[in-house]
Amino acid sequence: MERLLDPKTKRIFVTGGAGFIGSQLVDLLLSQGHEVTVYDNLSNGRREFIAGHEGNPKFTFLQADMLDLPKLKESVRGHDLVWHFAANTDIIGSHEQPDRDLRDCMVATFNMIEAMRTEGVRDLLFSSTGAVYGNICAERTVSEEAGPLLPVSTYGAGKIGSEALISSYCHVYGLRAWIYRFGNVIGDRMTHGVIYDFINKLKANPAELLIRGDGRQEKNYFLVEECLGGMAWGYRNLPMTEDDPCDIFNLGTQTVTRVTTIAEVVREEMGLPDAKIVIEGTRKAWPGDQPRVHFSVDKINARGWQTRFSSDESVRIAIRRVLGKLGQFDR
Repeated sequence: MERLLDPKTKRIFVTGGAGFIGSQLVDLLLSQGHEVTVYDNLSNGRREFIAGHEGNPKFTFLQADMLDLPKLKESVRGHDLVWHFAANTDIIGSHEQPDRDLRDCMVATFNMIEAMRTEGVRDLLFSSTGAVYGNICAERTVSEEAGPLLPVSTYGAGKIGSEALISSYCHVYGLRAWIYRFGNVIGDRMTHGVIYDFINKLKANPAELLIRGDGRQEKNYFLVEECLGGMAWGYRNLPMTEDDPCDIFNLGTQTVTRVTTIAEVVREEMGLPDAKIVIEGTRKAWPGDQPRVHFSVDKINARGWQTRFSSDESVRIAIRRVLGKLGQFDR
């Protein structure tokens, strides 16, 4: 893989660095000679994802909370770049605890940029989400200019609020930010999501696979390394200016994959062709669900970046990686 960052960007502060996406960023950055600080309270992340770096003099792990502003200020001091992944990633669970998205998305992001302001760290890469588009992307493809943004989950609301805070700090305090609204990021360290769910359902009952919702769900899926590569490419190639210190980019493939296709590929890759696929038939799979997400990646594609794999190709690759990690269905 090509270099993510210029070698001059020596010290990178990764929030949520023990999570699915963040830990794989840490692997890449350390392999390319950067110094990395992981800041994670392990509420979603897993220590084993980063355990292999213990003892590396260029690696620091801080088990700490984003809500601890004094600790955050002390920890971020002296870094060249903040790569901010920390958030509540349990969208389904946040229905029962909506305050998590206030704390773990908005307050955490405010604390991060406030720490950056006081400690003189200027550059931020932020992981937002297609969930900010709510239902306006259900039947039509939307760009970054779409609105009004009316989210259907507290997770989406938390990300919109975070985007707004980041933009204000860039314009008032001289920060620079690259905000990325993701499609569905997939890979072998997933701890939730439709692929993870389907594989575990078929492990528990090889005869039947239940699809929640109406079976028409379709979204943009792309591989974790392509996500990280896209974020880094934007940082290297799309400079922010004094007049425009912050910008937003949709990030993902140009295609979508239907949930029934994912079910069929999981069934095929697990060698269970006779497993019956059953569609629940409800309008939404859970409160806050965003069944159909269609957004355009033309903005970043026009500037020179795009994924190597389509959504369908990414899904099959990710399924094979997850099954390989399980050690039961290696291919």
